Parts: sequence; C-alpha cells; structure tokens
Amino acid sequence: MRQKRSVPFKITTVDSLGQGVSKETDKITFIPKTLPNETGTAEIMAEKKGVAFARPSSIEQKSPLRVQAPCPHFEVCPSCHFQHTTYEQELQFKEQAMEKLFFKVPHPKIQVVGAPYRYEYRNRVQLHYDLKLKKLGMFDAQTQTIIPIPGCIITLPEVKKELLRLYENEQWIKEAQGRPLSGHVEIYQADDQVKINWNKAYAEGGFTQVFEAMNLKLKEMLINKWQDHKSETLDLFAGNGNLSDKLNAPRRFCVDIYPHHGLKGEFLSQNLYADESLKVVTKELRKNSFKVDHLLLDPPRSGLKNLKDWVGEFKPRFITYVSCDPHTLARDMATIQGYNIQELVLLDFFPATFHFESLIFLERQS
Repeated sequence: MRQKRSVPFKITTVDSLGQGVSKETDKITFIPKTLPNETGTAEIMAEKKGVAFARPSSIEQKSPLRVQAPCPHFEVCPSCHFQHTTYEQELQFKEQAMEKLFFKVPHPKIQVVGAPYRYEYRNRVQLHYDLKLKKLGMFDAQTQTIIPIPGCIITLPEVKKELLRLYENEQWIKEAQGRPLSGHVEIYQADDQVKINWNKAYAEGGFTQVFEAMNLKLKEMLINKWQDHKSETLDLFAGNGNLSDKLNAPRRFCVDIYPHHGLKGEFLSQNLYADESLKVVTKELRKNSFKVDHLLLDPPRSGLKNLKDWVGEFKPRFITYVSCDPHTLARDMATIQGYNIQELVLLDFFPATFHFESLIFLERQS
C-alpha cells in the first residue's frame, strides 16, 4: 500500500481545470477545491517529474473568497469544482482561464455570458456502478473509487427525483441485475420524459445540450449574428440540427454520426473523425451543388484537429465554432490563417464546474 505523504501548500492561482496551484515544494502541486492565498497541508495523490497532484487535508488560512458549499458531496465528489466560492468569482476564474489560453491569438475582449441559475440545470447525468462493491455514483480517477451522490444539486429536479429513486433501498442494484458487474447508467430528460440507459454510449438517444436555458441563449446569439447574412451553411457535428435550424440560411447541410431523427434539410450520416470524412462530405456537397459560405461546427471535447483542411477545402466566408473545451478550441484556432476573430464568447453552460462553452465568430480577410 502506498504510504501517504503530506506537503505544505500556499495557493498562488487557480488553473483552467479549477485546481489551486502551489509552488511551496520542489514540485508544482495542483490541489482542487482551494483558492488563491490559502495555506495548509495536502496529501499527495499522484506525482511525476516536476509536478504533483494532491488533495487538501487541512486549510490553515482560508481565503475571504471561500463560502460554504451547498452540496453535501462537494468535498469528495470529483464533478464540481467551484461551489466553495461565489458564482461571480467562478466566472472570473473562467474568464482568466480563457484569456490565458488565447493570449497568443489576437482577439477582442472576451464576452462573458453567465447562467441564469447555478444549480438544478443538468438534464442528464451519467453514473458508474459496481455490483460487487454495491456502489453507484461518480468515478474518482485519483482514488479509483465510486462516490455516491444521492444529494446532487446540479441536476434538474425531475432527473434528481429519478436519481433518488435509484438510490432508495438500493433500487439500482435490482435494476442492474443481469447486466455486467460494472458499467454505467445514464439518467436524462428528453421530450418531457426522464429516461434511463444502462451501458450505452453517452447521449445514445441523440445529443442535446445539458443546460437548455443556456442553449437558448446560444441559439439567440447565432440568430442575431447571422440574421442579415443569407449564407449556405455547413453544420458539422450537427446532432439534431440544434444550432442551425433557426438561422437565416437559404440552404443548410448537416453532418453527424447520430441518426437523422427527423431533422429538416439536407443531412449526411458520417463519422467526422474518420480519415475519409472530408472527401466523403466534399463529394456529397458537390453532388448537391452546395457551396459553403458559412462553416458551423460544434465538436466534442476533442475538437477538430484537421480544421485547417476543412477550411482550406471550402474557404468559407464565415466560420462559427462552438466548443465545450476551450483548450482544443485554442489549439484549432492556432492552425487557421487568413481569418479575423470578430467575437470571442464564454457561455457558462456548466456552472459549479471548471467547464464552459466557448463561441467564436470568424470572417475571412478580404
């Protein structure tokens, strides 16, 4: 068994993953759920050359920014990162993180669009289970354990009701019988119904944004931006056409690996990460005499590493990139030449966590 090792810490800043950063020892130490200027002792969970990852075991000097977290699971749950400070401060941390990622890329001032509320917003939650251990909850990668979260406060009330039902009298164990001894279960709201999927791919029933109120804000921004531009729009990672369905586009062409699900307009089912995807899409567009004037994309967290190839192929006048990971957005933007960033927006789709949605508008240089 690994012998526990404790180190002193003093937090200098908070990084883009919501972790406090300490340089009190010979290794830079990342400590979640701490705030700038806090001091104390932390237990090392993992380390490698030059860096260590720890958890606070005691906080001697607390920051005036610290507040009491409302969730009973916050201290042990790996999913939320900022409940120990105010929402205003959380947004500041996120803006600072985004600014650091884009400091090498010329851009206008970041627009910050906060959420109308911080809790009870998620329309889906995915939990891990282990029948041998009789545990259901969030998987903690550092400790390799499952953390039960029956009192989670970021899910919609309807989703939370189903979550509590599974935990009550260990009902989930009965419903998991006959399934693999370990796996995952997803609880999600769709079409005003709460549904459950066992051991299926994330969003197997069709991808939807987790925070509907913020999704509507995003769509409103897109509509306002493009209402005066009648541009033929290629929508990559389109899902159900959520982002392009209300745009003032004479034609739109949607591409995604998800099923069609009654999407209006031209559609192609294609894995956009496949090596041949650009050739396949290009061929289909030419067959349909579709000229891309506006490229819209909303990829998963991994982004689109070969975005420059897509831009080089179609040379769209406008690009709209929606991203749930600003790290990959910044990486992909660094490969694009000949375009100016018109707007860079931080939309807080994921309050209480370090995650947020990013939106960038680009126009081809004349």
